[in-house]
Order: sequence, then C-alpha cells, then structure tokens
Amino acid sequence: MSEFEKLRVVTWYEFLKHLRSKRLYAILGVVIVAELAVLIGLPTLGDGYPDDLMVLAAMLSVGPSLATLGAVFFAGDAIAGEFERKTGYILFTNPVKRTTLVIGKYLACGAAVVLLTLLGYVIVCISLLGVYGHIPIETAQSFGLSLLLAGSVLSVTFFFSSVSKGTMVATVMTLVFLMVISGVLNGVLRMAGQPGWFLLSEAGDSTITVYGGYEALWEGDMPHGMSDRMLEAPDINLSIVAMVIYLVVCFFLSIWITKRRQLA
Repeated sequence: MSEFEKLRVVTWYEFLKHLRSKRLYAILGVVIVAELAVLIGLPTLGDGYPDDLMVLAAMLSVGPSLATLGAVFFAGDAIAGEFERKTGYILFTNPVKRTTLVIGKYLACGAAVVLLTLLGYVIVCISLLGVYGHIPIETAQSFGLSLLLAGSVLSVTFFFSSVSKGTMVATVMTLVFLMVISGVLNGVLRMAGQPGWFLLSEAGDSTITVYGGYEALWEGDMPHGMSDRMLEAPDINLSIVAMVIYLVVCFFLSIWITKRRQLA
C-alpha cells in the first residue's frame, strides 16, 4: 500500500469518527441556535429586520464563525490523545509514518469543520434570500475567510496537542491562547493605537467586518467614548497573511514535534 493510500485510509477513518461523535452535532446545534436567535430575536424584540441587508448578513455570519471553534474540540485530542490513551503504541509502531497520521488527522478535522461552516453559511444565504431576495458577494468572502480562520485554529490546536500530555490540557491551552491571551493583547494594542494584525483574534473579526466594518453590526450607530483606532476594522489582506502564517507554521511544527516525541 502506497503512502497516499495510507493517508486516504487514515483521513476517512478519522472523518467517520467525527461524524459519529456528539461534538459535531453539539457544535452544529450552537451554530443553528445562534442563527435562530438573530432571525427570531430581531423582529420580535426590535422593529423588524434592518433595511440594510449587510447588517443582517454580518449578524448572521457570527453563527458560522462559531463553527471555527469546533476545530479546537475536534483537534484537541488528535495527537495528545494517542499519547494519553497509549494508543500510540499501536498506531506509531505500524508501517504508517507519523507524518501521514498527522496529515490524515488534520484533513479529517478540517473536513468536519468545513462541513459545519458550510451548513452555517447555507443558513445565512437562505435567510438573506428569504428576507431581502439577494445575497451579497461579501458572503462568499466571509465564507472563505472563515475557512482560512478554521484552518489556522486547527493548526494552532494541533501544535498544542503535539506538545501536551493530555487532551484536556491541549484544548484548554488552545482556548486560553485564542480567547484570552490573543483577545487581551488585541484590546491593549487597540487602546494603545498599535497594530494587532498578527493576532488571530483580530484576524478572526475580518469574517464579520468584511460586510462593511464594525458599522455593519451597529447600523452606523457606533458606541460613544471609543477611539477611532478601537473601532477600526481589521485589514483584510493583513488578516489573510496572519492566518496563513499560523496555519503553515503551526501545522509543520506539529508534524516535526510529533515525529520526535517519545511514547514513554
């Protein structure tokens, strides 16, 4: 069996594991609830849907962006779990390269997240067609940015999974890095008027601000007392560069570390 065929088998087996897991359907439920909260909450609590479809598109795209966090829960145990459960003694001693195993697991996790993200944006498109009869081209751009963000988050998770001793540690470390460290640094840099394009938290905002900046979320009624820098939307091109760097660097680091990590 060639290495490519082994990669195909590993990817398919891991993908089936995700399809059978409760995590996939739990995350899908979160996405659907987030979408329904917007679709039902706006006309119920307000004066109906916004006149500008970009506003509703931006609000609805928050739901699919939550699917990218599913990468953390899918990939947290991808590598660390093999060492924690000692299944690595079986997997790593088989005639399958560790590189093939890591790539296969990555592709399987990526396929699961792509499926969730795609379903989320299908809901967005159907909702916009139903309310306005039109889908803006920015929706496709937001979808592409969400996929890139998911790949970046997946790579970061794989990196922490490759250096962690347990699944829970890898998951927590990734969430702390993405939501606490990156988020706090982003806020501090914004208040100081310094660029934060290299942080995933700011790059992730591009999936929403692609519709017209933060103004799209507030319908032009921006909060008082906030500086222009704090309300400045991320540069899309720099966000793409940052996400690609995280995706490539962390992915290859996870492979390099896994190849050299001892089972004992």
